[in-house]
Amino acid sequence: MPGNVTVGLNGSPESFAAVRWAAEEAVLRELPLRIIHIQDWPVPPEYIAHVAPWPSAHRTSDEPRDEEPRPSPKYEDLLERAAAEAGHAHPGLTVGAENVTGVGLASRALLAEADTPGGMDLLVLGSQGLDRLTGFVIGTTSLPVAAASPCPVVLVRSRRTGHEERGTPAAQRPGHLLLGLDIRGTEADETLLDFAFTEAARRNSRLRILHAWGLPPTYAPAQMADPGLGNELAGKVAQTLERVVEPWKQRFPDVAVQTGTVMGAPGAELVYAAPEADLIIVGRRDRPLPVGPRLGHVAHAVIHHAAAPVAIVPHA
Repeated sequence: MPGNVTVGLNGSPESFAAVRWAAEEAVLRELPLRIIHIQDWPVPPEYIAHVAPWPSAHRTSDEPRDEEPRPSPKYEDLLERAAAEAGHAHPGLTVGAENVTGVGLASRALLAEADTPGGMDLLVLGSQGLDRLTGFVIGTTSLPVAAASPCPVVLVRSRRTGHEERGTPAAQRPGHLLLGLDIRGTEADETLLDFAFTEAARRNSRLRILHAWGLPPTYAPAQMADPGLGNELAGKVAQTLERVVEPWKQRFPDVAVQTGTVMGAPGAELVYAAPEADLIIVGRRDRPLPVGPRLGHVAHAVIHHAAAPVAIVPHA
């Protein structure tokens, strides 16, 4: 049964950027777009003033900065505006908009929606990263959802790339997708590879696959005795990566693929490689933990420090 692309809206610039991204993705997937406004209950007034401010165009240069804030828009107005923007940008796209009131944290309501059978194929949320202190406020919703959602979650910033600013459709952009791939032994999870290759095929984009690795501490004495040991291991890692990716290249012959390995911390290396990417894809192991679901350090690093949208894909 076909699902939908769902996007969470709270009125922040990041959430409207998420709506724009999700609408384009829904078109690529040929699925309806569902916009949901998640409202924490009770809602602190100062939090609403932050996430749902009036546009800056409403303020004139003559108005003092310390004036009383105007009332925040009602959720009906936010939903109407978001649906209208998505429909105007993509005529023919089926768009639904509704309010979902949670008891407690919005993350719980979002996860409950994601668990609905036959529902979301993809969940899209706005994210502020660590550009300012209030990024942690938005993170109280996006991070728990990304850590526990049964479907892939994409986190979108409000900043836009040059191609997006010009309004170029994703399928016509010359950019690329970046996949951070962890190889366990000689294998990688097929769920993650399938998501990355399918997404690249939809967008007619290049796919760059990066595997970061490091020498175990026990290798330190051996490397001191044989400085060429690192180069030998690097060659073997590159060969393993090619073996893992080759079947997917054959399955998706129209996707241009570039593979690379680098010695270093995976999270940092992905952030360094991310500036030109249209989408960064990382995995999240979907397994029970004593302290509950959580994101790994690689996903955390990319979410907080990369400007491009980040897709977190649960896998075995």
